[in-house]
Amino acid sequence: MNFRRFIEQLEAFLALEQRGRWCAVGLVDITAFKWYNDMLGHALGDKIIDRVARLLREQVRSDDLIAQESADARGSQELHARFGGDEFCFLIPDLDEFSAAWVIAERFREAVERYDWGAEDDRLAGRPVHVDVGVVCLLLGPVAERRPFARQLAHELLARADKLMYEAKELGDGHISPVRVRVANGALEEVGPDEHPK
Repeated sequence: MNFRRFIEQLEAFLALEQRGRWCAVGLVDITAFKWYNDMLGHALGDKIIDRVARLLREQVRSDDLIAQESADARGSQELHARFGGDEFCFLIPDLDEFSAAWVIAERFREAVERYDWGAEDDRLAGRPVHVDVGVVCLLLGPVAERRPFARQLAHELLARADKLMYEAKELGDGHISPVRVRVANGALEEVGPDEHPK
């Protein structure tokens, strides 16, 4: 799925979805990808991107499906899309608790970290691939509060996930940076760590 299709799916989800309490939007970025590309070559860089994509797909929850390019956006699906270069974006649409998004994102990170990168290329044995993840957990609330602002909210969720992913990157390898938000007056506002939204 390409980014344009992902955004369309995310907008539709925000405008229509009435099930679930939380959803999450996130970005996964390959740590220091430019180094791999520049030092080890573009062919290996492409192999790394392909392998990370496969590892992410393997970590999808068993009751969800990876979205395909079709007009059918029904059901509980986790959507993964190539966001750009060495980045991927995802939607986890049906969560009872916001903390479940962190668990899934951590599973993504660990799958990449545990993979035997030396099997892809001997040169990766000494410098295995890692990813950084930024996750925004959205308290869904009434669909009527989201529908008129679905496009704006979709872009704002991705922008926040992107910012969180870069903050995680600054902290070093293997960090996941989550945040909780809700819709208020057509915009996203953070839910404080001590708040327990209904």
